[in-house]
Amino acid sequence: MRLASEMDHKAVFTALEKVCEDNISVLCGPSESPYGTVTKRLVQCIRKIQQHGRALEPMVASFTAVYHHYDFDSQTPGNGYRTLVKVVQSCLLHIIHKGRYIASNYRGPFFRAEHNASEMEAYCSALCQLRALLYLAQRLIHDIDHGQLYMQQDADLSGRFVQEYSSMHKACFYGRCLGFQFSPALRPFLQTIVISMVSYGETYGKQQSGIGTAALSLLTSGKYVIDPDLRGAEFERITQNLDLRFWKSFWNVTESDILSGFTRIASNPVQVNLTLTVPPAGLRLPLASDPRLTTTVSPPVAHWGPGPVHMRLISYELREGQDSEDLLRFSQSDAAPISSPRLPWVQKRPPSPWLLVHFHGGGFVAQTSRSHENYLRNWSKELSAPVLSVDYSLSPEAPFPRALEECFYAYCWALNNCHLLGRSPIRRYFDSGIQRNKRRSSLITQFNSVYLYSTNSQHMSSQGSSQQSGSYIPVNRNH
Repeated sequence: MRLASEMDHKAVFTALEKVCEDNISVLCGPSESPYGTVTKRLVQCIRKIQQHGRALEPMVASFTAVYHHYDFDSQTPGNGYRTLVKVVQSCLLHIIHKGRYIASNYRGPFFRAEHNASEMEAYCSALCQLRALLYLAQRLIHDIDHGQLYMQQDADLSGRFVQEYSSMHKACFYGRCLGFQFSPALRPFLQTIVISMVSYGETYGKQQSGIGTAALSLLTSGKYVIDPDLRGAEFERITQNLDLRFWKSFWNVTESDILSGFTRIASNPVQVNLTLTVPPAGLRLPLASDPRLTTTVSPPVAHWGPGPVHMRLISYELREGQDSEDLLRFSQSDAAPISSPRLPWVQKRPPSPWLLVHFHGGGFVAQTSRSHENYLRNWSKELSAPVLSVDYSLSPEAPFPRALEECFYAYCWALNNCHLLGRSPIRRYFDSGIQRNKRRSSLITQFNSVYLYSTNSQHMSSQGSSQQSGSYIPVNRNH
């Protein structure tokens, strides 16, 4: 089955209509149904899906005709409207696939009528909520300026949209339909996260430590594995009722010494694992338009003035510059990295042609680079590149845009100090101008991506586009 992005939306709706008609014909056939009320549920569900499909087709067509106006630029065809349409198409493709299975196997000896009816009902509920989201998106397009993604000043209008969204039924997206818009390989991981979260939420606040709550939640997780509908309902309750302290507590479980210790045992050993504290100082970078000129990058100042930026340097192999005094004066680690004079069998490698700059997940409120060491160590080994992970300040103690400023500053500091981080020197340029700096900020805010910069780059353009003569390779994290 082709991906939704490769299929014309008209073909998807045509296939959906045919599948619905085929199922109704099979389920309402002349012979007596062997499944009684379950068959009636299936027929009712498929008729609802058919109605949703007929209502959605003109809505999707209207979005596909205009959503290109909201792209970041002509080289970056992406925005929330495109994403919403693709999610709708993905849901429809799952329904088509399930519908074809039901029509072909309904009278087979191994057909699980109750299971398949529940699956179709879940996707019907998800399709209903996606239809409501498309309706809200239509109103949004109508009420804001052409080509704008956000309402600039109308706070009342924004409040009404948030209120309508909050009233929607979202449990269906976290039960049987969890992760339908992603690759099938990702769904077990998402299920594990959601089951862990709802189990943790059930025991949260019972005078237990983070590890104690996590251990107790293992005892209650079984029911959420067996009953996806209960899992979805509980997840919706948690997201609506529990406060920020719960989310920080849940995600920071991975910060505990016990789990961090297990992670380090199970992951690849590395020669360099340094926590760095970079003091606030202005950075000078040459301009791409005229390398004879420079611009100053200020340190983070939002909310409480200039302050240090914390980072972690991980390298599978010790490389030139990583044991230098210039780098070690930024280090907070108890022990210096292993160096060749101290351990003769450790060979110092030449600088890598790459540096991987990493911004960890955690919703801006939880976790540090310590939680992500496992895969960062693996990446450093597999990519043969050092990794610089930024420990940006967390909300609510550090409100927006403090974290963004720290990540931007860390990136610029890495450009200026790549020779200390184990990467071969490059010519460093920085674009001036409001629009280009906005694009650089947009690049840095993609906290769920990792950026791999090749030393072939002759101009470090803030656009990361065709104006850059070297290569810019985004490597998406599986988070």
